[in-house]
Amino acid sequence: MVYLFLAWFIACALHLVEAATPDKNAILTQLKKNGACCTALAYFLPNQTHFNDILDTGYSNSQLSFWSAQEQSLKPTCIVIPTSAQDVSTAVTILYVAYQASIAGCKYAVRGAGHTPHAGAANINGGVTIDMQSMNQVTVAATKKSVSVGPGNRWGAVYPTLDDMDLTMVGGRLSPVGVGGLLTGGGISFFSGRYGFACDNIQQYELVLGNGTITTASSNTNPSLFRALKGGNNNFGIVTRFDAKVYPQSSFWGGIITQPMTNKEAVFDFFVKFSQSANYDPFSALITNFAWIAGSSLTSLIVLDVEYTNGSVTWPPPAFAPLDAMLKVATTVRKDKLSSFTTEIGSTNIATSGHNNFFSTLTFINKPDVAPEFLREAFKLVDATANSLTTVVGLIYTFTLQPLPYVLYSKASTSNALGLDRFKDDLANILFTLSWTLPTDNDRVYSAIQKLQGDIIALAKEKGIYNEWLYLNYASQFQDPIKAYGSASVAFLKSVSKQYDPAGVFQKAVPGGFKLGL
Repeated sequence: MVYLFLAWFIACALHLVEAATPDKNAILTQLKKNGACCTALAYFLPNQTHFNDILDTGYSNSQLSFWSAQEQSLKPTCIVIPTSAQDVSTAVTILYVAYQASIAGCKYAVRGAGHTPHAGAANINGGVTIDMQSMNQVTVAATKKSVSVGPGNRWGAVYPTLDDMDLTMVGGRLSPVGVGGLLTGGGISFFSGRYGFACDNIQQYELVLGNGTITTASSNTNPSLFRALKGGNNNFGIVTRFDAKVYPQSSFWGGIITQPMTNKEAVFDFFVKFSQSANYDPFSALITNFAWIAGSSLTSLIVLDVEYTNGSVTWPPPAFAPLDAMLKVATTVRKDKLSSFTTEIGSTNIATSGHNNFFSTLTFINKPDVAPEFLREAFKLVDATANSLTTVVGLIYTFTLQPLPYVLYSKASTSNALGLDRFKDDLANILFTLSWTLPTDNDRVYSAIQKLQGDIIALAKEKGIYNEWLYLNYASQFQDPIKAYGSASVAFLKSVSKQYDPAGVFQKAVPGGFKLGL
């Protein structure tokens, strides 16, 4: 430990290197001297490389900024915190040379905000973690038609700049969630009814390929890579800048409506009708949460995140009138800016930071004559599982429904890699989000939710409404969302990987994320 810190300190003091990427021979010289990637990284990037030492707050601050305890539990040998695309290129080039030379301990992870909860998604034991959080620029073009956003941003840092200019971009709905992960996994937004997935609104990516080359991808430059990055996760490079469309947007309606769990049947009926393409209002957005909180007893509530992005109408608009008329426990509905709503929804996320956290997801076909009864039966399974976990310390357990109508996901389905272009049904997403205190409960929770998902899938198949597609940003470590994109999309993604990452760096040297199976 002391040796690693001294290596870093000496590098800082003596090796002020040029900004240009070092050549292969210089890298090999450093690797041969020490036989370790982290000491080579510290030589070439002295101010950006941090070690697991009590005096190195860069390391500890990075580790503690992961949302989940599972990710915080991993201990990389060093953490590189780049501040520019050139820094990323230098780090990746060093790691590429080490990969080609088969030097042990040089696998790496790439993280933005670090919101994906399962261990190893964006962190690594005994390797290198590249922490992009310092690359957090938000630059609006003079034309006010686009914005350049750094991959290390959280949405809570992006939206205030746009709010002040009465602009918005299609992005995340919780302030603590990161830009990089959401945009490379698809991205469902309050504005998706009008503009599609967040990834469909990216005009250009700047990224570093597996060999350290800095390049760009757009509809005109590297178009296949451009499409692959729209849902392809971390399989092709490290994005160092997103150039996205922006749209005029003033204050709009939104907030949280809390209802008693006794409303559930009425909410199921409302959700199914609301989410049909024939009825879907593109200005509306809805997250329907059924929540259980363990304590001296199990408390359950319905918590509905509602947004209506046309602020010129009176509340409630027809799309939300039936929901608003139901019995309420509380409501915060008001007209405000986007950042106000994302901060409100993100508050629960902040409260669970550092806990053990878990996502898992599935999709069903929203047939109006079948889906309400399916949801009633599925709820019984969900509720029984909640009650079986009442002794899990600090449990917060949420069963969430979100609309995915054809009129939303079809907006740019042939120009992204999500594989939704093979469907024409109205779909709906189910998300399970769980948080708890003790790691000793991890296996119990994982097992319970895996069984629950299997039972719900069986129920959906029995009723003829099962759909195989999985939203990558909600998938658990036990799921394969890339495979769920379908064979055509997987074949396309594999072909792009072979073209732009022929050495398979992001398949073999970067084990985190959801891989292509190459």
